[in-house]
Amino acid sequence: MIIRSLEHLSYIKVMTAEIQESTKKMKKDRSKKRKLVNVEEKHVEDEDLVVKGKKKTKQENKNGTSEEEAHPRDNVDQASEEKIVEEEETEEGPESKKKGPSKRQIKKQKAELRASIAKESSKQETAQKALNYVSMWKHAKDQWKFNKVKQIWLIDNLLDEKYVPDEHYSTVLEYFEGSKGLARQKLIDKAMKVIKKVEDSVEDDEELVETTEYKRARQLLQALPNET
Repeated sequence: MIIRSLEHLSYIKVMTAEIQESTKKMKKDRSKKRKLVNVEEKHVEDEDLVVKGKKKTKQENKNGTSEEEAHPRDNVDQASEEKIVEEEETEEGPESKKKGPSKRQIKKQKAELRASIAKESSKQETAQKALNYVSMWKHAKDQWKFNKVKQIWLIDNLLDEKYVPDEHYSTVLEYFEGSKGLARQKLIDKAMKVIKKVEDSVEDDEELVETTEYKRARQLLQALPNET
């Protein structure tokens, strides 16, 4: 009797497990079917939207009027707003957007720099030739020859320490001590112009600052002979 009861319980457990497994399988099948149905319904809805869109396009073509054409006022207003925004951005551009120099500006700056360097190099070369000229007058008069171009350059630049250094100025001053005529007058005018400019720029309560150019101008006036 006990054995039969145990066998009956065992049979019940097996049947229960099979029922549960069958139930799980049925639920999975239902879930798959629902997903398939949803996919098919979505597909049908997409096809309906495509068909409706095509019908709408055909209808608009038949009527000859698009949505934009049906509301021209809105389009004009939008275009006006866009134009105003563009103008504001253009006006604010240089202030709000700080851009670097353009390629053309960089190229121009480089060209100007090269020209400036070449010009300064030429000036330095001319200065050296003029200094050699006056040095030869001082130390090798038997080889020296008068050169009007170099003398004019010395008249124009003898007060500028950039082209006539201090170690050469005394020799240049000595060279012009015996000047006469037009050369002498040019030197006097040049010196007086520098002195007047410096002295006129000084206020009554200020002390005069003697620059190198000013000191040289006074020395030049003292070195030049008086006309008889």
